[in-house]
Amino acid sequence: MKKVRIFAIAAIVVIAGWWVAAAPASHYSPAVALAIDGEAERAALAVDKSADFATGLEVLEAAVPGYDDVVFLDQGKRWLLSAMDGRIWSYDPAARKAEPFVDTPLMAAGLHESPTDHDTVYFCASRLWGSTYPEGERVGLYRLSVSTRKIEPLVLDVPDTVIDGQRAWGLADAGAPQSVRGVASGKQRPLAFCNDLEVSADGKRIYFSEPFAYAGASMGGGAVPEAVAFRGNGRIWMHEVVTGQTRLVAQGVHFPDGLLVDLHPGQDQEQSILTSLTTSFQIARVHVSGPKAGRIELVQNGLAGMCDGMDRDAAGRIWCGMYAQRSPLMTWLHGKPWAKEVLLRLPLNLMPQPRTTGVLVLSPDAAKPLYSAWYTGAKLVHNASALPGPDGYVYMAPFSSKQRGIVRIKNPLGDS
Repeated sequence: MKKVRIFAIAAIVVIAGWWVAAAPASHYSPAVALAIDGEAERAALAVDKSADFATGLEVLEAAVPGYDDVVFLDQGKRWLLSAMDGRIWSYDPAARKAEPFVDTPLMAAGLHESPTDHDTVYFCASRLWGSTYPEGERVGLYRLSVSTRKIEPLVLDVPDTVIDGQRAWGLADAGAPQSVRGVASGKQRPLAFCNDLEVSADGKRIYFSEPFAYAGASMGGGAVPEAVAFRGNGRIWMHEVVTGQTRLVAQGVHFPDGLLVDLHPGQDQEQSILTSLTTSFQIARVHVSGPKAGRIELVQNGLAGMCDGMDRDAAGRIWCGMYAQRSPLMTWLHGKPWAKEVLLRLPLNLMPQPRTTGVLVLSPDAAKPLYSAWYTGAKLVHNASALPGPDGYVYMAPFSSKQRGIVRIKNPLGDS
């Protein structure tokens, strides 16, 4: 009995020591419980075409590694892809040939052509978990001249704000934290994570997302603890191309990722933007002008998976790259913050990461699912974007360093 007692005490001491030593950083401390409503999942299930998607999925042989985004240039005659090897690649669809185009700071993500200057492509640059980069390369919002391959930073530093709950600011709100060409009225900090971006129709405003802002923040595996913790540490910024002003649009949101400007026919300027709140399985609308300026509204809640990048087709429909399907474990964990205290103490490679990935298509206002598909297999892993191409195909963005090639399906909804 004495030996059993000693063993039990020793085990308690070891467990207690591990509990303290493996405690996550304070910014990963689990937040409030999230009860996931199944309404959005049920609506998408009614338009599920997973079997057809799996049959129609094809991989075109190409040397390009896994990538995050694609931009179609010259009416689709040439493409640029933001690859996981830290380079933007070019792809000739006629020759089906891919080759490195330019080496970027860190890893490029969220490519977007300027709607008013077709020689300009904007992109985010951030660290990829597990990768190393030359000293001095910085997270930021960048501009690429396609003809000269010159890269220049637009935003490297942002106002240093304290998140004390969810809040949004209209573009006319003089009280929004802001800076002009790197000079802020208050304290500044380096941008920690630039994940995705959207450009206004007139080319004057660039919205970009910062899902969280910790030292060493990274894409990929580095975002897993943030996904588990559900802290609401995200920010959305807006950069004015002409004036150089950068201002905060929203903060306290849960992992804002993909961004889209809402359609605004007959209006000179957008009144709202959409953002995918990836790890909370939601899509939100942030009002930036008009009578609702400064408000945030949920338009999809309880999605069946993580909506990553969002893109529109010619008909205005929204194509979401569904990075991973929501697992029963994650659904359960979001409702039990105490269980996350255990999971967040495990090594990152032991945390469960679902491999089922897919696509979700929504109506132009993001209110109604029109098409949904899930896939598990070697042809597509961790789909970051679904991009309707000019040739009648939809191109996927496999965010996996082990994948090679161009992944596509014939557009199941047609061109209009």
